[in-house]
Amino acid sequence: MSRLTKQLREKMLAEVLDHAFAEKQKQATSELILAGEKIYLDVYGDHLEAMSSLPKGWLQKSSNLSVAIAGQRHSVDHGKSKLIGYDHYGKWQSAKLYVGDEQVAIDYLKANEKVQDLKDQRSNMCREVNAVLESVHTFKKLWEVWPECKSLLEKFEQKPAIAILPAVQVHRLNAALGLPVGEVPA
Repeated sequence: MSRLTKQLREKMLAEVLDHAFAEKQKQATSELILAGEKIYLDVYGDHLEAMSSLPKGWLQKSSNLSVAIAGQRHSVDHGKSKLIGYDHYGKWQSAKLYVGDEQVAIDYLKANEKVQDLKDQRSNMCREVNAVLESVHTFKKLWEVWPECKSLLEKFEQKPAIAILPAVQVHRLNAALGLPVGEVPA
């Protein structure tokens, strides 16, 4: 019977949460980056050719772009590092000010809200799953309390190793060492 250590509980917690949320978070993040790329094109789309023609080093490259949407500042991740205007990645300058009713801004806010909702859901589930894992001290008790998780978490259980006896022929060893062969000491 294996006991649950703190490190083991942390790994098990991460496994359960990744199983439930990893794919959803990956999808939501890719949607957010796609919305960020649309904002990048909205801000710089008409100027990309001119920006590319400038000498190397005249413009900065960044994978983030600062914009203001309906009075709120957002650091928009638009994927890979691209040319941006001077100081358009910091918190003081915004590349563009959106009122909030533009479609590109609405799409970005929806994608951002989806990512944040998933983070909040994961955080809430983290507390609940952690409470279950902390309430038990052995795998046997965990399987009794939460049998549905066994298929996901049984890989963490350490099975006791079966002792493997040596494949040495003792009578040959006795003969080689000059010990009495075949006699059993009393």
